[in-house]
Amino acid sequence: MREFFDPLIAGYGSAKAWLVSYTGAAEDLLHVHAGLLIFVVSALILKKKMRSPGPLALVAAFALLNEVIDHLAGGQRDSLEPYVDFANTMFWPTVLFLVARRWR
Repeated sequence: MREFFDPLIAGYGSAKAWLVSYTGAAEDLLHVHAGLLIFVVSALILKKKMRSPGPLALVAAFALLNEVIDHLAGGQRDSLEPYVDFANTMFWPTVLFLVARRWR
């Protein structure tokens, strides 16, 4: 089973490395952008308001999946990196979600 996933994991890692080199942005900034993009696009596609927990749950799912893939690829440089990446991805979608829930 691992033979099937190894090329996918390697391709995903290569795509992320290409995106970093192409944009010149740090990975932390790309996590922020990815979280916002997933949040907004999922709200539009699912036709849910930003105060709905669905789009935020999708951001969390994608962030967790990304960290699992990074772990399987052996890409963790220190023990706090996955938590920082997850926090960077979730911060602004969570703020938007909470603001939207406040202003019903």
